[in-house]
Amino acid sequence: MKIAKYIILLLLLITGTVSVFVATKDGSYSIKKNKIIDVPKDITFNYVSDLKNWDSINPWKNEVFTIQQNEILDNSTITRNLLINEKESEIQMVFSDTLNKKTSLTWITSGKMGFREKLLGLIGRGSKNDFENRFDEALTAINNTLTREINTFSVKLDGFIKRDTIFYIQRPIASSKEQIPNKIKSNLPQLERILISTGTASNGNPFIIYHSKDTINNKYVYSLAIPVKEKIYTTAESDIITGQINPSSTVKATLTGNYNHKPAAVKQLHSYMETNRLEVSDRYKEIEVLVKNAATDKLASKWVTEIYIPVRPKKIVLKPNPVKKDSLSSSTTNFPEKTTTN
Repeated sequence: MKIAKYIILLLLLITGTVSVFVATKDGSYSIKKNKIIDVPKDITFNYVSDLKNWDSINPWKNEVFTIQQNEILDNSTITRNLLINEKESEIQMVFSDTLNKKTSLTWITSGKMGFREKLLGLIGRGSKNDFENRFDEALTAINNTLTREINTFSVKLDGFIKRDTIFYIQRPIASSKEQIPNKIKSNLPQLERILISTGTASNGNPFIIYHSKDTINNKYVYSLAIPVKEKIYTTAESDIITGQINPSSTVKATLTGNYNHKPAAVKQLHSYMETNRLEVSDRYKEIEVLVKNAATDKLASKWVTEIYIPVRPKKIVLKPNPVKKDSLSSSTTNFPEKTTTN
């Protein structure tokens, strides 16, 4: 009986000691997890900042979860106030470039633990441990998703195509190559609203017309356009800029996947042109028809882009042949002089 009392007293002593230790332990925590994402910063930032993509990387998808506030700063930092199982938390995501065109992504949070959480922390199950595990899970999901999206693509060479007259409305844009998907996403709905407000019917998928490309400085000037059935006449004060492409001969390739893989499609087109003795025509502009794009599909691997390069037959340059004396001239030249005999 005495032994039982000693055991109970010992347990009470241990419990009291542990309780005092936990109660006086600092409950503050600060967590920072970093991972190198194997795609450029612009692509990583655009994907993570879009709340439509959150479900694919959310490490709390099986919890009672709400995003209360989403703040984007300077294309390099995202702050999200979260309610996770009725507890508020704030997460900061910081993006920076690396020298090899990848992304250094850091997730940061801090907070205070109550008695129960501090007690669970002693056995590796507290808030700090939970956030560390969730951050690792989210960063891995981001890297896996984006590398899969970036690397998945296919090219179909459609060959020689004749195109009919195209009437369209357009919005001129200048941006870097990496910003093109985001520019499509933000500008396309505005063009569509113009069509609705004017009662104008579209006549196919939107497309891009390239006006100039400065690959050294990464500056592209182009127009985002929507084809219409008839030519639209507008005043100088109108918000609508119209355009027209006359019938043209082109070569076509269809790219399924991210725009970053466009060089692979263009390479196949130029190979086809070389085989068929065609060259780029300077009378028309290169266009890309956006069958599926950033405004319709959040997964880049599902984007479908039809690339049309205007062409004409290669000019044949004839080299002049050197003038040769014919046989008559030659024989006349070598004919012996006539002599007179007396």
